[in-house]
Amino acid sequence: MSIKDKPSLCIVVADIDFFFSHRAALAKKLSEKFQIIVISDIKESNESKLLKYDFIKFVHLKSRISENKLKNFLSVIRYAFSLVSLLKHYQVDNIFFITLESSLIGAIATKHLKNKKYFIISGANVLRENKLLRLIATKIFTYFKSLNNRFIFQNNEDKMLFEKMLGVNNRFYLIKGNGVDLDKISYRPIGKTENIKFLFAGNLFYSKGVSYFHDAAIKIKNANLNADFFIAGEYLKNHPLSIEDSLYKTIVESESIKYLGAWNQKTFLENLYDYHVFVLPSFGEGMPLAAIEAMASGRALICSDVPGCNSCIIDNKNGYLCEPRSSKSLAQSMQKIIQNKKQISEMGECSRKMVEKEFKLEIIYKQFNSVIDV
Repeated sequence: MSIKDKPSLCIVVADIDFFFSHRAALAKKLSEKFQIIVISDIKESNESKLLKYDFIKFVHLKSRISENKLKNFLSVIRYAFSLVSLLKHYQVDNIFFITLESSLIGAIATKHLKNKKYFIISGANVLRENKLLRLIATKIFTYFKSLNNRFIFQNNEDKMLFEKMLGVNNRFYLIKGNGVDLDKISYRPIGKTENIKFLFAGNLFYSKGVSYFHDAAIKIKNANLNADFFIAGEYLKNHPLSIEDSLYKTIVESESIKYLGAWNQKTFLENLYDYHVFVLPSFGEGMPLAAIEAMASGRALICSDVPGCNSCIIDNKNGYLCEPRSSKSLAQSMQKIIQNKKQISEMGECSRKMVEKEFKLEIIYKQFNSVIDV
């Protein structure tokens, strides 16, 4: 299959749900210029969603994840060979590899393909924390380098990390996230309120800092300050990144925090306006979409001062940056807002203006277009 009326752009992403929540809006804009092909592990539960995206050719490729290390290694090999076969079959012009893992496999598998390849690094915190993995990634990207390879980073810290790993490169580009469609997220200023409502929304992963949100909420409650705390997110019990079962049960049964259950993106956007401050005490992000969506709605933010998160906040303007992995620092930032409620509305207005200037879909689309045209 060769698309002659438009150049083709293939998006390789392991998690199809991640594509729908984080990449679909950008893919729709890019489809004005490119024939879009998405290669991912597509399950029966996803089939109804596929019908909404008739401008995309979806191709199933089974995920390579296995709990058995030998099986996992063999599945990676099979995945790589199958991926190359599909890319050759569809004769794609451009390939987007989404996430670090897909980029590493893609660099190895497609070294001899002449397609333009874009490695989209949506968060490189694992490379900062794991020296061995950083060394492996450096060797792979160096050995399998190609003039057709380009790297797209979502925050400047990740770009600087790769410059240290691979050297300064004119094929390194900074594009802050995937963009948000402001036609679908209206700005609603925060009115007068007695109790400030703090919201954490995201998968209940340890790296998202949910335990620090829990501990900070207890500190505020013990200080008898007027505030309410809410957690929305799915608990994936057997996922290696999930919080411990004991903490999950504590959150569900807590009198200091209301657990709202699992939210999808649609539920998040529908309910976001009921809260005043979005909190993300993460250990590191690429560019946190939920935080940018909260900004677009006119919410104030509190985030960890880590790559990705700190790109969303001008400290003391649209929110506060707190020290990572510190419930004390997080509680102090919460207290600043509680004790000066008037600033919330101004912070929310600043958040919206930041999105209009830096993160809206049209801006991100133009940046991707300019990189692909290089």
